[in-house]
Amino acid sequence: MGGGNGKFADLILETYPLSTVTILDNSELILSLNKTDARKKIILGSVENLTEILVNCKYDLIFFNWTLHHFVKDSYTETRKTQIEVLVNAGTLLSSIGYISVFENIYDGIFFKNLPSYLIFYLTSNKTLAHLVKKMGANTAGCGVCFLSEKQWHKTFEKASLIVSEYTDFERWRVIIPRRIFLHIGPVRVGHFWLSKKVLN
Repeated sequence: MGGGNGKFADLILETYPLSTVTILDNSELILSLNKTDARKKIILGSVENLTEILVNCKYDLIFFNWTLHHFVKDSYTETRKTQIEVLVNAGTLLSSIGYISVFENIYDGIFFKNLPSYLIFYLTSNKTLAHLVKKMGANTAGCGVCFLSEKQWHKTFEKASLIVSEYTDFERWRVIIPRRIFLHIGPVRVGHFWLSKKVLN
């Protein structure tokens, strides 16, 4: 999902000769950078329309590589709702042995774990502050971005009826003290989640 120029997909095809891949992205320009491969299917479309685009399709693996935080709406509440809905729809596309792989940046607060998520969303999605926020180093200024704390990601997956089968915490990043204080940022790092569907009784 959000497969872009296809470099990750090409790596899968090279590593697993019997595999096939489908790339979904909403940028025609970036999709045009893909190498042609008979085992690669490229689809121009929005991840929010998964169930309409990928009718009667099932996948053993679905990858969200640093994409979920980009599904931004006009408000924080709507953005969080969209993240959950996208994951719910992705879950319906899983085969009986399928897994969802999610790589995401984790932003935990110093005292209030979820506060950086809201602050970063508000600052990067505020068009009035876009010029200032861009100067501070945010390349998503004016567009918005919605990173979450580890706790929030787990809650999001739970609401999407997905089970975290395995989680890996990667090395923490250094954040300069003024930015850490201003945004109430505690530990920042990349997290990887393997997700499977909940089995309904």
